[in-house]
Amino acid sequence: MKKRILAAVVLLVPLAVRAAAPAGPRQVSADEKRQAVAELATTLRARYAIGDTAETVAKAIEDRLARGGYDALTDAQAFADAIEADLRAVTRDRHMRFGVAPPPEPTPAPGAPTAPGTTSAADAERTAWLARMRSGNYGLPRAEVLPGNVGYLEVRRFQPPDLAGDTIAAAIAYLANCDAVIVDLRNCRGGSAHVMPMFTGYFLARPTSLYDMVFRGDSFTERFWSAAWLPGKRLAEVPMYILTSSYTFSGAEALAYRFKVLKRATIVGETTGGGANAGGILDVAPGFRVWMPMGRPVDRTTGTNWEGTGVEPDIRTSAREALAAGHAEAIKVLKGRAATEEEKARLDFALERAGGRHHPPSLGAQDLERLAGAYGPYRVWVEGDQLRVQRADEEPYLLVPLGRTVFASETDDPVRVEIACTPDGRPQRLLFTDRDGSREESPRSP
Repeated sequence: MKKRILAAVVLLVPLAVRAAAPAGPRQVSADEKRQAVAELATTLRARYAIGDTAETVAKAIEDRLARGGYDALTDAQAFADAIEADLRAVTRDRHMRFGVAPPPEPTPAPGAPTAPGTTSAADAERTAWLARMRSGNYGLPRAEVLPGNVGYLEVRRFQPPDLAGDTIAAAIAYLANCDAVIVDLRNCRGGSAHVMPMFTGYFLARPTSLYDMVFRGDSFTERFWSAAWLPGKRLAEVPMYILTSSYTFSGAEALAYRFKVLKRATIVGETTGGGANAGGILDVAPGFRVWMPMGRPVDRTTGTNWEGTGVEPDIRTSAREALAAGHAEAIKVLKGRAATEEEKARLDFALERAGGRHHPPSLGAQDLERLAGAYGPYRVWVEGDQLRVQRADEEPYLLVPLGRTVFASETDDPVRVEIACTPDGRPQRLLFTDRDGSREESPRSP
């Protein structure tokens, strides 16, 4: 019984095995179903990551076949869907997938000429895959410095290090001067396990065990450690926050789980999806394939992993609110470490600015126009649906709202503008806080 591994040793949401199925429906005979179940059961017993479960799930599909449970399914995809449902019902393993394999590529006759510019389906698929990775910036769509000098890095997928390494190093270099860092895994379903030593190494001061990947069927254990050397600076000492959601899965959970155990990061958000096992795609004759977990990660500290349970957050909040909560917590921690009153005041302003950023007030054109006018040496006006302020002949500031009557400079300048109003909403005076913390109050001109 020959099998072909198409992808292995990845902590990754399984490849969509259905996506490669033939375009038209394919019928499956009773003999083909018996062959597929027999081969799949043998593969499960030999290779599935957890031995006891492997025997249970193999017997379950064999028993259903013997009872005639698949007899009515003559469409290959419907049969594959039923097998997948049974695999998942028994294993509770969200990595497990079963589907119809793509048709084999035709083999050219010996000596037959090849048309110029033609490529195989496999080459075309890889080219498209590489293009998708590049268009997604190799899984790192956003790096930003937030108020309070808090770095933010969004990770959508952990791509292989030979492709994503330069992008990861560049993103860390961009954030290297931040005082805290947030890694956003709320929309990350996993990725290549082999990039984890590099990625985690940027947040750890020394080589550290990540997990041991135990392959039962191969009697082999692969040990993952953070990298000892990396180009550029590290963010190994700054406070770290990892954002999670119930969608966070697999390799993304590996990072959250280990960094929580190490107390290296505070987890903010929702309990993650609970998929730990790693594996790849195996052919199942005749004409099917399975994405089967073959490796089980084992944390050296806990002796277990997050399979079926997920990673519990330290600060529980909705996925939508996780960034706001993590950012606020980072600023509060930095304020607690601040050595001067000036630094504390700067961080108070950063916290207010962060609140306005994550929960912007709803202000229409009329709300802004109501605040416009002259306030002593200050002129306030609306231009391009944005409030602006200027003192005498100095450069004007473009403002962003922190509240209905509180604004800040659109840039990182610690400039704050508050317009005090009467109970019925009529502007009375402007309070301007400059970069150096000095305040000036000016009444509204008649």
